[in-house]
Amino acid sequence: MAINANKITGNSGTPISDEEFILWVMIAQTKDAVLKARQRDYSQFEINNERRALLWCIENNGGQATPVEIARQLFRELHSVTEMLERMIKEGLVKKYKGTGRSRSAIRLTKKGIEVFNQSLHNQTDRKIFSVLSADERQKLMEILWKVRNKALGELGIPDWQIKFPLDPNNGKNGETGE
Repeated sequence: MAINANKITGNSGTPISDEEFILWVMIAQTKDAVLKARQRDYSQFEINNERRALLWCIENNGGQATPVEIARQLFRELHSVTEMLERMIKEGLVKKYKGTGRSRSAIRLTKKGIEVFNQSLHNQTDRKIFSVLSADERQKLMEILWKVRNKALGELGIPDWQIKFPLDPNNGKNGETGE
């Protein structure tokens, strides 16, 4: 299915022909719709998407992360992450430890946090949503999003190495970096 940005019109009936803007709208709407659908799954674990992302960030960082690393990974302000961490500490999902080096504190998942994280990995929503794509289409989508993500990081002045991701979809493909 081809999407023609010239056929999309605004309230005044004027065509909206900014292809990049239309792509941004599609990405934003898709992200919001997927997150809303995923939130239904996460609600059974009494967490929301932001908390789930925070648990993932710590787990993805080897089971321990500093508040600064978490804020960087999630593109959030440090004070927002700190407030969320304090609530999650009170709920027994994470625990704060004395940090090493320049970091005053490190955060680890508690047993309860690990259980919630592991349970939330096995939601059916992702499978249902992405089942509309073949394996090849999912791989291609991953590669395209990787390129756009890395370009956006570059525009923000954030080196790619600062954002940990479990796998590079271009890994092993003629040295492509996705940029």
